[in-house]
Amino acid sequence: MEQVNINFQLKGIELLDINLNSPQIPLNPERIYNFNINIEQRISKEEKLVIVITSIDLVHEPDKQCHATIKTSCIFFVENILDFVSANSQQIDLPEHFIITLNSISLSTTRGIMFSQFKGTFMHHVLLPILDPSTLKLTKLDAE
Repeated sequence: MEQVNINFQLKGIELLDINLNSPQIPLNPERIYNFNINIEQRISKEEKLVIVITSIDLVHEPDKQCHATIKTSCIFFVENILDFVSANSQQIDLPEHFIITLNSISLSTTRGIMFSQFKGTFMHHVLLPILDPSTLKLTKLDAE
């Protein structure tokens, strides 16, 4: 496989939404959460941007209640994004390893935002586990 050079930089980080829901039952300090994670990439060819939106629902295992949600975006400028436009469909076809890199950066950034935003709340000690972003399902999107 040919090595592809992709010139990119992080241009912005945004907290799009955060919500804490008071639990209905007393919580054990050693509680278990399921992290429902959704990662979406939006592409703007004109602006040469890839916007990675990470949404996480933290569902308390015993009572199946969602105790918190967070949604962030990481905005990446990709200098040579037009090199990846498919001539037939006008779809951006970024290499899978690059998408995985952007997802990894976005997940790590969201983890830090969660830690910062949850500080001092009942969710303070709930940390997003370290994940292998290559295990997430990838789907292709049309470019704007």
